[in-house]
Amino acid sequence: MHEASDFRSPRWLSSTGLALTIALAGFGSSACVDVEGMDPASPQRGPGELVGNGAPITDGNFPGGYDEPPAPNDAVPPTEAPIECDVVCQDYCESLALTNPVNRGVCTNLWGVGLATQPVDRRQACRKLYADMVGRYPTPAELNGVCNNEDWSETVKALMATDEFVLVQQRRWADLMLYNNRIVNVERIFDQDDLVRKAYQGYVPWDLFAAVTASHPVLVRRYDTAGDRAEAAFRLFLHRPPYESERSDMARLYAVWTNGYREHSHLGTVPDAYVNYNCVLGSDGQDADAGACTSVLWGHNKLTLEPDDRRENSGEQEGIMWSGYMTADEWEAVQLPGRIMAQETIFWEAAVDDVLMQYLGYDLGTEVQAVRHELVTYLLENEADIRSVHYAVATSIPYLQSSQGYDDSEFRWTFGPLKQIAPEGWLDSIKRTTGADLATCDHRISHPEDYLDEDMGANGWTFALINNSRWIINEDRDLVTDYRGLAQTLGGCPTNEIGGRFTTVSILNTAVQEAYVAEVCDPALQGGGVSASILLPEGMDASTALTADVAQEIVARQTRLFYGREPSEYEIAQVEGYADQCTPKPCTAESFARPTCFALLSSAEMLFY
Repeated sequence: MHEASDFRSPRWLSSTGLALTIALAGFGSSACVDVEGMDPASPQRGPGELVGNGAPITDGNFPGGYDEPPAPNDAVPPTEAPIECDVVCQDYCESLALTNPVNRGVCTNLWGVGLATQPVDRRQACRKLYADMVGRYPTPAELNGVCNNEDWSETVKALMATDEFVLVQQRRWADLMLYNNRIVNVERIFDQDDLVRKAYQGYVPWDLFAAVTASHPVLVRRYDTAGDRAEAAFRLFLHRPPYESERSDMARLYAVWTNGYREHSHLGTVPDAYVNYNCVLGSDGQDADAGACTSVLWGHNKLTLEPDDRRENSGEQEGIMWSGYMTADEWEAVQLPGRIMAQETIFWEAAVDDVLMQYLGYDLGTEVQAVRHELVTYLLENEADIRSVHYAVATSIPYLQSSQGYDDSEFRWTFGPLKQIAPEGWLDSIKRTTGADLATCDHRISHPEDYLDEDMGANGWTFALINNSRWIINEDRDLVTDYRGLAQTLGGCPTNEIGGRFTTVSILNTAVQEAYVAEVCDPALQGGGVSASILLPEGMDASTALTADVAQEIVARQTRLFYGREPSEYEIAQVEGYADQCTPKPCTAESFARPTCFALLSSAEMLFY
């Protein structure tokens, strides 16, 4: 193992617009190539190991945060786009002294022109924050504890500091990059996944993250040609396909990559990335074929590698070398495509648009471009720490408002987002509130069975790899797949063969969800389901005779448990009628609690937030 140096890039805004200078120091001169003694609990090996090993780039205490929603300006609000903000409107927004960049950016299309936002209660806001930042709904204890801060900024900071926040981002990047251990060496997947952790814990600035990711074996091994790799990087970090001239030009820098296979001492034959030497330094120190590996659309950017005895002694095919032999300086050299993209304004705009879409579910940066400008400035002022954008968006008023009013407004930012929770979030929420016995899945290893099949060379190391992952192995050394089966039917836990996850509401989904909820709640009282003590108020016996008061206590208990709120007046009014309908009589508390559990967990309120 080497001791890799850390590096960062200076950033600033010029007086005429966005200007970014990328100045990367060398990684070092050695690379991590040893296989023996690898730890199956930490199998990551790759370029991600070389960065983010120093102190965090910021302390995480970002400026701005939550602003109290201001009153709208005294003006006739617009009813259709485009919105014009006159001098009075601009002066009003300036007078508000808003600290959050999203709030500052949206003001001239919101309060400044007389539009109002929708108030949100603490329970709604907490539920929304947990679903987006932690990946599941909050428990009653979390509602009353973590979300009980007077300032929402403190709640957001607390959630950003959790491991679950990082896991949500890692799962998202697994979807974007289509992790699949049959296509890419699983060690490289773990390395990229850990690089994501470093970015979302503040150890790696966003331009450096992009530079490493755009030339990471997880990306380059996934695609067959240099042009395909260039297009994938463009779509990932610039949110658009390249023009043909851009594709062919950037492909010259990706021409150093070749797909291949390698014999691994623990994993058997694994797919991995190789580098070739199409552009080498000749004996006279000149490039043998400089044009084949030189980009000219973004300045003169030349990429050459110099072969040495590592290739000659490795037994590889002539002209190529396994990427595991690459030095840190060579990794830095091949990361030129990402560094080029990071010099473009659109790169930073795409970064903040990603976060806006993640939290709001619509493209606010395009609809109100001042928001995008404010967030790009904010990101650069905070050392390109991507957490700053998450903090700004999650504490903004366009996000922390009620979803009520959808039919009453032409403008999306005058009401809060309403989104469908991911299958993993739905399952994890049920697990946490009911204690249901259900396994999990690991986004890093899409085919864990490959490492447990004796016919495929399974050994103690590969078993330990799965046993140390998020996959669950039972006492018979078999993989527990109940969670995966449910999640994949609903669009989650993708194997990423060609496409990734999907989100839909369908008859099949509804049937699968109701069947699982019936298994958890046991509404027919067939002797299964979770313990009745979870579904009943504390101290209430399962055999307690059902009365209207008992029914109301049960509904209140489960509404708090699953929805994090008190029952509405309408719901309370309906309880007595439901209690009267309970059969066979005489009904007990348990015979009412289990159908109530089924009704609440299968409702739209569990699927949408």
